[in-house]
Parts: sequence; C-alpha cells; structure tokens
Amino acid sequence: MAEWLFSSGGHTHVADFSERERLSFRQGASKAYLEEQPIFPGFWLYRGEATAGCRFKIEVDGGEAKRGRLILGAILTSRGVASLEGCGDEVWREDGRSYVMTPVERRAAYEVDAHHGWRSVAVRLEPEALDILAGEAVPELLVESLDHCRDNVLDMAALPTRLRLVAQELLQPAFRGPMNRIFRQAKTLEFLAHQFGVLERSGQAEEALPVRDLAKVRVAHERLLHDLREPPDLDALAKDVGLSPKRLNRGFRELYGTTVFAFLRDARLEAARKALEAGTPLPLKQLAWELGYQQVSNFVTAFRRRFGVTPGAWKRGETEV
Repeated sequence: MAEWLFSSGGHTHVADFSERERLSFRQGASKAYLEEQPIFPGFWLYRGEATAGCRFKIEVDGGEAKRGRLILGAILTSRGVASLEGCGDEVWREDGRSYVMTPVERRAAYEVDAHHGWRSVAVRLEPEALDILAGEAVPELLVESLDHCRDNVLDMAALPTRLRLVAQELLQPAFRGPMNRIFRQAKTLEFLAHQFGVLERSGQAEEALPVRDLAKVRVAHERLLHDLREPPDLDALAKDVGLSPKRLNRGFRELYGTTVFAFLRDARLEAARKALEAGTPLPLKQLAWELGYQQVSNFVTAFRRRFGVTPGAWKRGETEV
C-alpha cells in the first residue's frame, strides 16, 4: 500500500487508503480532502478539493517494483509544482492543467498553492487496465507504462474544455446511491478518452535536439560516470552544461534511451555487478558507499530488483533467480 504524506506549514500527516476511501486533513480554517475509489480492475479514481488560501504538499511513494503505473490528471484550480524523482519539476501558474506521470519506483510530490482553492481529478492505471482496454486504440505511452514499466514521464499541458467539464462532473456527480457507481464508471472512461486525446497530440514526434545540445548531453553523461559516489543532481548537472533539466532529460532519452535518473541508477548497478564479478575485496557496505548508496539495504534492494539476486549471491555465482 502506498504511503501518503500530507504537510502544511509545521503540520504533517501520514496516511494511506488501506482502511478509508477518503483522507481529510486540516490546519486552522483551511481544510482539504483526497479520495480514492476503485472503478474497474486496474483503474482508480482520485478526487481532491481544498478551501481557498491554503498551501500544502502531498508526497506519495512509487508503488511496487516492476509494476507499471500511469497517472492521468486534471487540475481545475490552484497553482503549484509537480515533481517526480529524477524527472525534474513541472510548474503550473494558473488554473486548468492536465498532466501525465509514470511513478514506477519513483516518489512523486505536489506542492499546491490553493490561492483560489484546489480542485483536482486523476485516474491511476495499473497493468490490469490493459485487459479492459485491449483492442482499443490507446496511446503508445499507455502500453509502455503499464506493460513495460516506463518510468520517466512527467508532463503538463493546457486543460481542454471538454476534459474540464468531465472532471467537474466527477467532482459533483449527478447521481447518488447505486447509480453513482455506474455514473463514476462511465465518466471515468470518458475522462480517459479525452486524456488519451491529449496524449496523442503531445506524443507527436519532436524534432531532434540540435548537435550543440547533444554535445552538452554527452558532457553531462561523462560527468555522471566520472563520480558515481557524489554526482551532481539533475538541476546542478543541467546548469553546469547549459541546458534546462527537461531538455537534458530529453537529450538523455534521445541518446541513451532513458532519463538522467535512470541512467545513473543503472550505471551504479552495472558498476557494482562488474566489481563483484571481478572479485572485489570491498565489503558490501563499502562498495555501496563507493557507488553513492548511503544505506547498504538500499543497495541490496536495488541490486536484487535489477538482477534478481542479492549482491552477495551474485558474488558467489548464484545468478539464477
């Protein structure tokens, strides 16, 4: 079960949806809620609202390892910053934004400035959703995210009028009682249809980065490999080579097929594998530290996720899952 952290000022609240469908949090006169409702297998609907004049942050972990996940959302009112670990930030400064996020093993966060209130609707999709959507004309990103665990997408776009209207209907359903479930299901599918339209338009092929920018990406690539223990973070690395974080990530995807965050993660694990195969005399704790892991437990977990066995088992030649 994903852990949710709500914070506002000096107040923090940790919760999940294991026992309740609706989480409420309050500080002074400001109050907000976030609601999770299962719709179909692999589909969850999220609805959230907050009173005007409050600020808060929502953080949530990245779910189960090796399990695809796609978030498609609509922010009707508020401004703020959305972030996905290793993918930089998306800032919205006005009401009306749609967004897409693939938080697979990456922590996501939303910093919300509800100057005129906060109203938000989102749908979370996991692999079972493909059984229902099979045979339909779905965006390529849907399959890449749910079936192949693509985890490097965070993007925002203007909120189309029709998508806004459907989101409003989901926030204020026309039916109560048993008919409300049918209404939610129908409107959730309509919400997704409009979101897929946004994805199709935004997914049109982008022009390749110019040669001068790709040269800067290669410099960033070498700087990451030069110091796996203490590499610069995304913002610092991008500034160092003269690119924006988003453009640097785009360049990494173009040249290396992945984001800066994922590249660094894979480079560290590949270096660990080679060291273990070469018979490194370093204890695991020291090897983990040399590769930038502050906790050996995090190193062991990441290695096992990547190669199917622990570092110790790999060193002993036990490479079968």
